Amino acid sequence: MNTKKVLGILEYALSKEMEGMQFYESKAKTVKIKDVKETFESLSGMEKSHVDYISGLIKDIKSHDYVHFSQPSDVGQSFTKRASQEIVYGGDFSAVKSDIPVLRMAYLIEEDFMNYYNKAAESVEDEDIKKILKHLAEWEKEHRDRIYTLYQKLSKDYWEHMDVEPLY
Repeated sequence: MNTKKVLGILEYALSKEMEGMQFYESKAKTVKIKDVKETFESLSGMEKSHVDYISGLIKDIKSHDYVHFSQPSDVGQSFTKRASQEIVYGGDFSAVKSDIPVLRMAYLIEEDFMNYYNKAAESVEDEDIKKILKHLAEWEKEHRDRIYTLYQKLSKDYWEHMDVEPLY
């Protein structure tokens, strides 16, 4: 294992996960729709789990110069259930209008994380590190897909309410 390279990948990932956690914490305070707020609070907690997981990997590599892949617990189950439910916003379409761009930003963050982990997995030879990075990419893909589902639902409802079709 190229320890220096793997540590570089994981330390960058750690900083991005911390950034994501802070984004969700911050936006949970500003979004207006209760379900979007709860989704962001849940995502903040999941990103915290990622931070803890990656911190543990870094510690293991620094202490032992190796790490073995073990299946982490599925931290996203409650989020998956929550994200698939109806979003209730009480007909306040100004809230929908202001929350849609925030969901779009969240989608792009998760897309970037997923792509980073997939590219990083391609760049390493160690099979355990490759599995870890692929697993992290799957976590981010699940977040991305659920956010996109919320985004699509809110967008559709908003445009139907406005009685127009978007230009995209």
